[in-house]
Amino acid sequence: MKKFILPLLIVVIFFVTLIPLMSDKMYKHTINEKAEIIYPKLLESLEKNKLIVVSEIDILDKFKHAGLPEKFGKEFNANKLTTIKTIIACNGWFGNYISNADINMMGLCPVKITLIEKDGKTTILFVKPTTVSGDSKANATIAQLEAKLISSIENIK
Repeated sequence: MKKFILPLLIVVIFFVTLIPLMSDKMYKHTINEKAEIIYPKLLESLEKNKLIVVSEIDILDKFKHAGLPEKFGKEFNANKLTTIKTIIACNGWFGNYISNADINMMGLCPVKITLIEKDGKTTILFVKPTTVSGDSKANATIAQLEAKLISSIENIK
């Protein structure tokens, strides 16, 4: 019996410490308003912070037009999200400095920001670029970009 307790304890400790680390990689901000109200405010805030929206995609609409509700039936949108939209945002200064410092970090700029709505609440999500950049020479600039994104989101009025 003692042979199983130590390995089990190690596995439990591993998962207890891993789960919070995984959640720290995703930025998440929920606002108690519908996406139709938050979305234009987010676009305005990004613009004020000199982040250029280079693309906007209504993911839920694209899925519906692709016939996914019929294909998946009850399994389609099981969480009953009323909005799934993605914004691709960039800033020339950040893009230039990131590419100058480490071309392999250009996968982090532009940034993909996703909005989801459920039950009248909008959640804004993105993968924190600094969780990927590690010891890259571009890390300091990537940290600035991440901070600008967070500020843009948290200052929505």
